[in-house]
Amino acid sequence: MPKHRPFQPAVALLTLLALGLSACSTGFYKKWADKETFGILRKKASKVPNSGDAFLNISPPPPVRMEELRKSMKKEEFLGDRSFVEENARVVSLAEALNFAVHRNRTYLTQKEAVYQAALGLTLTRQQFSPIFAGSGSATKSSTVSLSGVNSLVRTSTQTTTGSLGVSALTRTGAQLATNLTSNFVRYLTGGGRGNGLSQLGLSLTQPLLSGAGYLSASEALTQNERSVLYAIRTFAQYRKSFAVDIATQYFGVIQLRETARNAYLAFKAFDFVVARETAMQKENAANSTKSSVFRLVQSRIVFERSWISAIRDYEQALDDLKVNLGLPVTERIVLDYKDKDALQIIESPGTLDEAITVMLNSRLDLLNLRDQVEDASRKVLIAKQQALPSVNALVNYSVLDNPNRTDYALLPGNRNLSMGLNTDLNLNQKPERNILRSAIITEQQARRAQDLAEENARSDVRTGWRDLQLARKQYELAKIGMDISTQRLEVEEAFNAEGIGTAINLVDAQRDMNTTRNLMVSTTINHTLVRLRLWRDMGVLFIEKDGGWVDVLNKEKPKGE
Repeated sequence: MPKHRPFQPAVALLTLLALGLSACSTGFYKKWADKETFGILRKKASKVPNSGDAFLNISPPPPVRMEELRKSMKKEEFLGDRSFVEENARVVSLAEALNFAVHRNRTYLTQKEAVYQAALGLTLTRQQFSPIFAGSGSATKSSTVSLSGVNSLVRTSTQTTTGSLGVSALTRTGAQLATNLTSNFVRYLTGGGRGNGLSQLGLSLTQPLLSGAGYLSASEALTQNERSVLYAIRTFAQYRKSFAVDIATQYFGVIQLRETARNAYLAFKAFDFVVARETAMQKENAANSTKSSVFRLVQSRIVFERSWISAIRDYEQALDDLKVNLGLPVTERIVLDYKDKDALQIIESPGTLDEAITVMLNSRLDLLNLRDQVEDASRKVLIAKQQALPSVNALVNYSVLDNPNRTDYALLPGNRNLSMGLNTDLNLNQKPERNILRSAIITEQQARRAQDLAEENARSDVRTGWRDLQLARKQYELAKIGMDISTQRLEVEEAFNAEGIGTAINLVDAQRDMNTTRNLMVSTTINHTLVRLRLWRDMGVLFIEKDGGWVDVLNKEKPKGE
């Protein structure tokens, strides 16, 4: 008698696999996904200039450690009763601010995760073109009680087991290959019956011959996903440039507001001194003209005091906003490093405007994306044309069976079945395909217009940036001239006022102009630097380092193909 084996090996194997998978921890899946995804990103990033490796780590940032930064030991008088906000505060330089931002800014982290998710989706698409294993199984036991004769009960029990193991793959020619091993067994445990079972090994192949055939159509999903990951990396690399410029703009904006508060304080204190002197002189000279001058000076002092208090408030608010963008708690007391302001230089961009536009057209990553997207649209037109063809599929099925009179599940090579044929759909209703093709042609036209518009806008941006840089240089030079004039004028008016031959209105105007000129010196210096950075960004030559800092070397980024 053949030996019965009610629990099939396939079912046992599937049970062990299920238990093993259930034991996998979240950490295992994370490492598994990261290894494959980061491998894709690392390989594709090598094709993108200045993409860096910032997106190769998407783990949440550790807690903020400010102890490594030096403390500010100065107590600034110009902050008045708000001076405590900077007392013993941590000093943050521009380099440190950029480093905080690229590791903690919430929007920046989301952009990194978007690149990761694009590559993660590609892993699933790639899997469709590799062997995919599947397995399932079940085991059930049933019992039936029936009445036989008088007061006689008969119990019949059966045990049924099924198992299936298979593998399938989609080739880049559009062929679908699948193989499957199935086994079914029913054993009668009671009732005098015997067991019976059936096993089968099957292999099937489906190959499109017209519609859907060939690499172009069959691999479109994979091709597009591969390119989409490259686009995501380029987009992130371009975003890093804008992000660094935005953080620098905000950083120097806070410094400018701090200087505005300082200048307002200096103007207020200057008026405070003059008012005290004029009041003393008015007591000796009771003339109405002297009283009128004192009143004018007192009113001007109040105006400057209000401006000073408002400037402190604006500075603190801007500093809090910067902390949020740096990913720091708003309660953290920091002060920005003034060495960054003092180190600013008036630097002209090399070359000519025409050369700058040529560099931009070769270096801008967003323009490279748009050019490649035109290729995507053209490719989809070709695919839509092919999809309009009739469907003709070659079919091949091959199977090996066991001996139904045996119960040991031995597949018999001689007990086989082979079938071949064609599956045809003449696709007589062409309207859906017609619409898809026409829509693809329109999409291609739109992609070309979008590319053309983007390039024109980019040319305009560079031309605007070039003009802005020239303007910023002239504004800085005029501010320097104005500073010299305002300094001399204020000295003259203060001397006249001390001798009693000046007027209050002239002194007020001189002090107001001096305050405005001080602010202009700071703003024009900062503005020239920021305009230059924006121009480099628009040209596509702003090279961003790992910590978010920039390198002003144009040959760091070479045009595509060099």
